[in-house]
This record gives sequence, structure tokens and C-alpha cells, in this order.
Amino acid sequence: MDGNQQVLPLAFAVVDEETYPSWKWFLQQLSRHVIRGRRGMCLISDRHAGLIKAVREGPDFVSPHGVHRYCLRHVCSNFNNTIKNVVLKDLCWQAGSEYQLRKFNRIMDEIKKQDVKAFAYLDAINKEKWTASHDGGWRCGILTTNMSECINGVLKGARRLPVSALVEITLERTVHYFHMRAMKGQKMLQNNQLWTDFACKMFISWQQKVVEHTVTKYSHAQQSASVVTRRQGRHGMNTHVVKIANRECSCGKWNQFGIPCSHAQKSEDYWDDPNFQLVHDPTIRTVTCPGRNQTTRIHNEMDWRQTRARQEAQQQQGDSSIQENVS
Repeated sequence: MDGNQQVLPLAFAVVDEETYPSWKWFLQQLSRHVIRGRRGMCLISDRHAGLIKAVREGPDFVSPHGVHRYCLRHVCSNFNNTIKNVVLKDLCWQAGSEYQLRKFNRIMDEIKKQDVKAFAYLDAINKEKWTASHDGGWRCGILTTNMSECINGVLKGARRLPVSALVEITLERTVHYFHMRAMKGQKMLQNNQLWTDFACKMFISWQQKVVEHTVTKYSHAQQSASVVTRRQGRHGMNTHVVKIANRECSCGKWNQFGIPCSHAQKSEDYWDDPNFQLVHDPTIRTVTCPGRNQTTRIHNEMDWRQTRARQEAQQQQGDSSIQENVS
């Protein structure tokens, strides 16, 4: 993924089937030709047994060189296949995608309250592997492997071709990706736009919340600030600790995205001089065709709206509460 949250494919492999030997061979080639001793690699994947075993036997995605994380979408899908409860599946997603530890614990307590077995299932999975709140900033805000699905769509028509033709098409389309990204990057630099559209959009979105915060304490020695959010109904009045020197905030967003959150922006008076001006030119953004892009990815139960199932589950919970009160 580049700084604009777009895919830049680096390696492909043609194998007979998805097995431990094929995954081991692929990761070895990835290490030799792409990673080449670099540290700080983060691999996000499903929980395929062969892949997990291959990752453990290689150095690149094991601490201290790198890490291996699970796709939250696959975790929720596997969870739902075992528990078979759409409401708990939604809570599983909320728990995994929550950046604040306090909120993660609250959601897990709710899961435990509704189903002890469901809680035990999730609690048995290493929290660093599937939750944003325990990730430590490795994911850069990427929770799933959905990005790879766009590559599947691009190459879907070539899968039944002979291997030589498949490889040729893959190479040509990959080179096209790099060429288009390079052209756009050059145009951004020529217009003195040093931040990507994605980064600017998030920064501005969080900037709008700054007026709702108040800096109550600041330590020059530790370069840290306490920022309190405004009360909104029953919510708000939460205190977040911003550590400017470490570029992190207790809300977890600065750590994950590398972009100052609203709490960090409230402490802007204490930032170091960046020596450049933030410029955003929205006219650079190009749209190939109007409307939302259509996906050709194979859907599973994680894509279904399941509105009726959620309503039935909520109705059952309401009936159970009434019966308890009557008894």
C-alpha cells in the first residue's frame, strides 16, 4: 500500500495449490528478492494453517524483524461460523477495529455478558494479531486483506490462460500501475503537494474536531499533553494523552495512521517547525468513470447485510429481558 492507500503489487507466484510447501517457497522468494533484509515488515493474511507455519519458520515476519497480523474480516467470518450469531459477529468486528483499549475492553465485556463461549473464542486469539487496539501501529490502519481483492479482479480474466500468457499479462498490468502512480506522484510534487489526498482528507476531517477539545496540561520536559474532549450528551469528557516526541496519542489513531489526530492537532502550538507548508490540490485527483466502482469479488457472509437476522436477534434479546422481569 502506498501513502494514498492504493495497491502497489510487488510479487506474484504461480503454484499448484495453497499449501504449506508453496507458502514456504513463496515467502523465501519474497525474502530474497523483495524484502532483502529490510526490517519493519507487516504481513496481513487469513489464518491458513500452512501460511502460519511458514511464517513462523521465516525471520522476516517474526519479532524483532517484523510481525504477522490476521485479517479482521477472516477472523469475524471464522468466529461467525463457530458462534453463528450475527449480533456477536458485529461486536467482534467492533472489538477488532477499535483503536482505544478502553473501548475494546468495554466491547469484550459485552460479548462475555452475552455469550461466555464467544468471549473465550476471541480471548484465545493473540490480541496483537487481530485487534487495532493491541497492534502497536504496525497495520497503518489496514485491518483486512480487501486490498488484494482488487488485484484478483484485475487478473481474474487471465487465470485460465497458459502460464506464459498469465505471467505476461500480470507483468504488463503491474507496470501500468507503477507508471500511473509515478505520473501522479510527479504531478503532486510539481504542485508542492507533499501529502497525499488520503492523508489530507484524514487530517482535515480530524482538524474539524479540534474546537471540541481542551488542553488541560502540558509538560515541556516530557513533550506530552492532556487533551479533554467536549461532553456531547452522555459521551465525551474523556482525557487523551498526546506524546509529541513519540508521535502517539492514547486514542490510537496517530500511532496507526501516522497522521496527527484531533487531540494532537489541539497541541499544535507545541509542535516543532516542519519547515514546509501543507498544500492540497484536489484537482489532481482523477476519476476514470462516474459512480461507484463495481466489485467482482466473491462474496461471503461477511458481505450480507443480514438485516433480518439482526432484527430477530434483537427481538429475542428483548423477549428474554421481559421474561426475566416477569419471573
